Amino acid sequence: MYYKKIFIYALLSPLLFLSSQNYQFFNEADRSELQAVREYRVVVKIIGDEWRVVLEGDASKSDVTLRRGDRIRWVVEGSDASFAFPDSRIFGQETRDVRDGNPLVMAVSANSPSGTFAYTVFVHESMTYARGQSPPRIIVQD
Repeated sequence: MYYKKIFIYALLSPLLFLSSQNYQFFNEADRSELQAVREYRVVVKIIGDEWRVVLEGDASKSDVTLRRGDRIRWVVEGSDASFAFPDSRIFGQETRDVRDGNPLVMAVSANSPSGTFAYTVFVHESMTYARGQSPPRIIVQD
């Protein structure tokens, strides 16, 4: 009888251990690893008679809503430009220069704060700032 109790306990122990695990934690970790990193495309170009920052394929919008780890690809058409960001924690740098036609690709850093951040694009050829949705903005979500 004694050996029978030990045998039953030995069979049930793994089941008790597994049933006490927090599977929500494991699923959340797996889910975050499976989330795909997205890349957003933004173009700086002349529309009408002014320099504009617009989403590729939609000249009426310039705001980009993204998460940490996502990337933004800017292309300036027709001039060199300088980008200035309000917080170095967003991309790891506050300013970047880009040559005409070359892409500037930056990933939102893991320690970026959440929030809405206006940034500026100074167009060298016309010595003016490009306009977005007055001004262009990056929106970082959790």
